[in-house]
Amino acid sequence: MKKIATAALLGATLSVTPSTPALAESPIGFAVGGGSLNFDVSGTFADVDSGGTDIDLENDLGLEGGTGSYIYVVIEHGVPLLPNVRLAWTELEEEADVILDSSITIDGQLFPENTFVRTEADLSHTDLTLYYEVLEGTIDLDLGMTARKFDGGITTTGRNIFGSVSATQSLDTVIPLLYGMVQFNVPNTGLYVAADGSLLSWEGSSFYDMWLKAGYLFSMGVGLEVGYRKIDMQLDDVEGTDADITLDGQYMALLFAF
Repeated sequence: MKKIATAALLGATLSVTPSTPALAESPIGFAVGGGSLNFDVSGTFADVDSGGTDIDLENDLGLEGGTGSYIYVVIEHGVPLLPNVRLAWTELEEEADVILDSSITIDGQLFPENTFVRTEADLSHTDLTLYYEVLEGTIDLDLGMTARKFDGGITTTGRNIFGSVSATQSLDTVIPLLYGMVQFNVPNTGLYVAADGSLLSWEGSSFYDMWLKAGYLFSMGVGLEVGYRKIDMQLDDVEGTDADITLDGQYMALLFAF
């Protein structure tokens, strides 16, 4: 349980942090925290059911990235065979306005060339991670599984001299992911470096969420962390959607461990 701070700042799946004497002595460790992420976004998506063509997030819709946020709660315990638990909520939203230089089709709806369109993208998600501490000490190792729930999508509204049109390419699905984390704790300090990720590949689709991080946990149970996160999503007819989307950027996080 010394490593609850690590598992906490982990997130994807959302962040990690090292140990404190209080956590090591307690039968139950508890941590909460959150952070901000400056992200870039790129890639394409298409509605398979309506036979839509690939829509480029940046070139067609003007989506380039923005600022996201996340919070998490971690509980570690000493009960044999029962996994530790982390809940994480990530908000990734962006809005952009463009005038189309070519026609596009979203969810069966045609948006003609020269149409003014506003796009609202929501790739927010909720994670439930169940994991076991395989190693604990100078080197920590966690292994488990994450269930990631997306409940958003991309909504585009267009206006031209003929009126207005709107279409939504929804992303409403649960993705089961393999989860792993490895962390090196610098002896006799609160410093650590870590990497963690959640990934899965199935039937022509793949998904991974990777974190690289460095941080410091103070003796009073407050931790600071900075790092890099990358999400890569390749969907082949998942809930009627094809997608090849990447989000990546730097993040900062704050942790409170009890």
